[in-house]
Order: sequence, then C-alpha cells, then structure tokens
Amino acid sequence: MTPSMTGRKRSRLACQTCRDLKRRCDGARPCGTCVRFEYECIYQEGKARKSRRQQSLEQPVSAVKPSTPTAVRLSSVQASPEDVAVSTSAVTPHNQARSLEANSGSAFVRKLALRLDPKKNPRMHTFAWNAFLGSRQAKHAPVYRTVTEIVTLQRMQDLTAVYFQQVDPTYSFIDRREVTRHVQLRWTSQMVQQAPDAVLCGVAALGCLFSQVHSDQMEMDLVESARILLEQTMSTPATVTSITAWLLRVVYLRVAGTHYEAWLASSMVMHMIEAAGLTVVDSSSESALPSTRQEVDADTARRIVLVAQHLNIWMSFDMGLTRVSFSNMSVMAMPTPRTGDYSYEISELLPFSIELDPERKPSAAELEAALHTVLSRVHSIPPTVLAQCNLALCLCRRLRSIEVSLAETILQKILVLTTNGIQAAQAILAARAPWHHMAYVPFQIVCVLLAIDTVSSISQLRDAMQCLKDISAVYNTKATEDALKTARSLVLLHQRGKEMFASALNDILKVCPANQMDTLLSETSPPLSDGTEWMDGFPMDFSNLQYFDMEQFLNPGFFWNAGSNGMI
Repeated sequence: MTPSMTGRKRSRLACQTCRDLKRRCDGARPCGTCVRFEYECIYQEGKARKSRRQQSLEQPVSAVKPSTPTAVRLSSVQASPEDVAVSTSAVTPHNQARSLEANSGSAFVRKLALRLDPKKNPRMHTFAWNAFLGSRQAKHAPVYRTVTEIVTLQRMQDLTAVYFQQVDPTYSFIDRREVTRHVQLRWTSQMVQQAPDAVLCGVAALGCLFSQVHSDQMEMDLVESARILLEQTMSTPATVTSITAWLLRVVYLRVAGTHYEAWLASSMVMHMIEAAGLTVVDSSSESALPSTRQEVDADTARRIVLVAQHLNIWMSFDMGLTRVSFSNMSVMAMPTPRTGDYSYEISELLPFSIELDPERKPSAAELEAALHTVLSRVHSIPPTVLAQCNLALCLCRRLRSIEVSLAETILQKILVLTTNGIQAAQAILAARAPWHHMAYVPFQIVCVLLAIDTVSSISQLRDAMQCLKDISAVYNTKATEDALKTARSLVLLHQRGKEMFASALNDILKVCPANQMDTLLSETSPPLSDGTEWMDGFPMDFSNLQYFDMEQFLNPGFFWNAGSNGMI
C-alpha cells in the first residue's frame, strides 16, 4: 500500500447534521452518525466551500450612500470578480430554495430548533406574524351594513383622526383633505358608493384597531362591509379609489388577519395597480394599454405603489411564496415629503428588499454592502425602526445561507440595532398601536441572539423575552402566547445544550482532580514560589492564537462566525 493511502482519510462531503454537531461524517447516505443516533441526515448539494474576506465588512463601503433615497441600488455596489463569478454561477434550484428559506423568518426558527435538538422535527409555523392571527374577527359575527349605519358622524371623525395619527405617518398613501371632504358628503347625501364607502370603512376599521385592545362589533362590521363592497367592485376596471380601499384592507389584514388571506389580498392589489397603469411614470406617451392614471397625481400614485410593494414583498418572504413584480415598472422617484410623514423611511428600504428576491442573485459583496448601509441608517419612529431591524435580520440570514461569516464590528452593530428594535416594540406596545412587527421582530431577535451565541447577545435575551411577555400580557391572544412559549422553549433547549457541554467539561475535570494535578506538577516541575508563575506565559501564548479575544475564545461561533474561527 502506498504512503498516500495509509494516511488519515477524511470525507470530502459532510451532512448538515454532522456539521451542526461538529462530528466526523463518513459521507454515506445516510451517514453512520445519523444512523446510530437516529438523526435526519441531510446533505446540501452543490455547496462550494470558499473562504470569505472578513475585512470587507470592517471598512466603510463607499459605493453606497445611505442618505440618498433615489440612488439606493444594490446593483451599484462594486463586486469583486470572484463574487461575480459565484453570483452568476449560483443560479440553481437548490440555491434558490436556500435563499427562499433564508428570507423566511419561520424557516429560520425551524432550522434553529433543529440545530438545538436534531432529534426533533418542528413544523413550519409563522410565529408572531402579528399579535392576533385572526382572533379579533373570531370573537364576533360580522354583519354587512352601510358605513352611516355602523358609525355616527362624530365617531367617524374620531376614528379618522386616530388613523392619521397612528397609521398614516408610516403608510402615507391617502390625502387627509379628500377623506375629510368625503366624510362630510357621505353623511349629508346618504348615497352609497361602493369604492368610496369601502375607503371610509377601511379607515374606520384601522382607527378601531389602533384605538382599542379588544375588538368590538363595530370594528368587525366595518371590516366585513368593506370586504363585501370591494368584492362588488371586482367586475369593473380598477380605479385609484378601489385600489386605495383594497390597500387599506391589506394593511388591516397584515396587522390583525391571517397569513394567506392577507397575502392573497396583497397580490390582488399589486395586479390592480399594474392594470390601472400606476407603475408607468410617463403617462403622456402613446399606448394602447388601458390606464386610469389621469385620476390621480403622480405623488399619490408613487405612495400607493411603494406601500403595496413593501407589504407584498415581505408577506411573500415570510411565507416562502412568490411575490408579484411589475413587468413594466419604470424608475420611480420617492414621494414628496410631507409634514409628519415618515413613510419615506420604509420606501428607502424597498430597493434592498427587492434585491433579496430568490429569483435574483446578489453577490456576497452586494449583500454585505446592503447590510452595512441598513445598519448605518437612522430611523425616526418605532414602526420604521422595526422595519429596518427586520430587513437587517433577513440580510444576516441571507449572508449565513451562503456561508459568509460576519466580522465582529458588524455583529456589534447588529446587537445595537436589536436593542433599538426591542425598545421600539416596547414603545409601540405602550402606545397600544399593535403594528405587525410589534411581536414578530422581538421573536426573531430572540432567535438571532441565540444563534449569535456570544456573551453580548445572550445578555440581551432578558430584554427580548420581557418584551414578548409584556406584549402577551396586554394582547392576550393565542398568537402572542404561542410566540412566548416557543421563544421560551428555544431558550430552554439552548440552556440544556450549554449544560451538556458544562457536564462534559466537569467529567473531564473529575478525571484529573486538582490534588492529583498538584502532585503531578510537583514531581515534573521545579518548585514555584506561589504556584502562579506558570501563568505568566499565557498572554504571550494566546497572542499567537486566533482565539486571543476572550469572548471569541469562549464563544463556539457556531452560527454566524464559525468560518472565521476555523471551524468549518
């Protein structure tokens, strides 16, 4: 036998379970380890093992200007030839599915649970997608009535004020003067108009949602009446008024409804927008295609399109479903700023969100630059802070899915943003404004903190768990209870894993007790004055190791920076 055949043999391919558990894999299908312990043996095909450059995140990215809203494009970031090659060659069904999983917070939770306990096979579940998941509608039997029969003029004016105080600063796509004018006309003429009445019902329903913790019959009747009115408009061409009413329904369903109902309504709005020609900037050009663009000014059209895109993209990402994209989309400028309007902060995040589509293939450098830009942004109000945090966490998952390790400086910025996210969720809870990210982002933060698994990240867990507990106490629904229970279960699994490591280390120390070590040292070494001089060489020795940073030395670096620690 030749010398080359007598050396240690190492499998060129290891299953994901053995990678996660840091065990030697024989490369069989299933491998010996998974057969022995009855684990699920999964191989990730087509993975190219490439070392990533840590310094790419430690230096400012000059190609991206976070303060320029109209120029935020991932494609403008310069990528290295290697990254371009990886990006263009990675167009495979497997990598597309991997991107789809990384975009979904639900899939991330499932993979985290599998990592903590590979014997379990938890089902996919959109935990904390919002605080209600349809429970508000389930408490009452809705009845269709006209808007003037459901609410009085004074009540309608109060609910309209709540809407423009709580919802409009984040999703600003309605002209307040037009709504006020139509309210006065509607209670004067008493004439039913389907689309305008649906707008009023949608505004009033959101006013109820953001002004009372528990639903009442009025809120449910408003939601049901808006739905019936909108269904009656589907046989006619889409108008700006009907699109606005549908978009109000999408916002309500995203905050309080169920997943598929909200996603279907969102997809319908996107198709209606395209059919109405709102995505075409130059309406003066000759076209045989139908368009209702003349009914609305360009600024309002931009606001409708951007809010609808934002909602459809993230609902599709969360559920792992296809988003609706515009085939004839023109380059759209940001809306004109309004006093008290912060929807531009959501709109400026949109180009990054679009590039995360699994159909697209952003390179590692582009994703890194996007994460750097998003982390550097400053947002003004809690709902947009949570949107920023949600996007940053998704970018982290995407980078990890292509095995890009994050630099320590970026990890610290992520922890700063997660702290801001928890504070924003608490502020939303205190205002009794149950935005959909109120519970969703803190739940995802818990998962990410466990995955990062450093002293700094674990120290944040208390605040994140307390936030989920406070939300569950105020909005006591099955959705918030399940989110809190699941987060606690993940923390418990993490604790048990740490206890297993501690137990193994304790067993090792029992084999070599301290008194035997003292005897051994006294027999093999010259006597020391106080028994501590032998430690003087530790700093010099550690300076030559990769693990010189104490937190990094104690951190397994399992999820986010395993590659940088030389573990994979």
